[in-house]
Amino acid sequence: MSYERDVMDKVQKGEVIPDRLDVNLIKYLWEASPISFGTKVNYHDFFKKISVLNSFSDNEIRIFTKFLHRREFVSNEVIFRQSDSGYGFYFIFDGSVDVYANHLNSNSDDIGDHIIKLEKRQYFGEMGLLEDFNRRSATVVSHEHTILLGIFKPDLERMLEMHPVVGAKFLRETALIMANRMGQMTREIMSLKRKIKELEQRI
Repeated sequence: MSYERDVMDKVQKGEVIPDRLDVNLIKYLWEASPISFGTKVNYHDFFKKISVLNSFSDNEIRIFTKFLHRREFVSNEVIFRQSDSGYGFYFIFDGSVDVYANHLNSNSDDIGDHIIKLEKRQYFGEMGLLEDFNRRSATVVSHEHTILLGIFKPDLERMLEMHPVVGAKFLRETALIMANRMGQMTREIMSLKRKIKELEQRI
């Protein structure tokens, strides 16, 4: 079982998704003020430094945070598994996660090859939020004590209903992330093809 699978099961049973962030207006305004410098937990400062939300105003970021869920993970806790149905998009508020791929046997404890370590202010999982029948292409596991802020499909749908401008801006930025990653992947494939061709010519 993974955290994301647990969330999906709760939603299917009609239960409320747990761990809602729910930063109230007064607290958010305090965090946004210059005299709050040095506050240990500052969601305003965190999101202002996230590239996905560069085009968001302070008030739009405050609205966005209302649809997030905060969850703490111990070291080596599974967030989601390769080939599971995608359901959420995650920001690393604190700590780090490891990404594994090439997991071939679902009945074994092997989680595949280590691909990359993601750290604070990085994000992952956007494909699962946007595609209806997305399957996770990797397994993500907490590297250490880690705090994630996640948004799930029902939250996005609710945001689009209640705050369509904020929801549309978030969808646009998320689509840009996917486009950039697809572009990077295409460049890497082209580079590998060139290297293979060069090796073939030497043989």
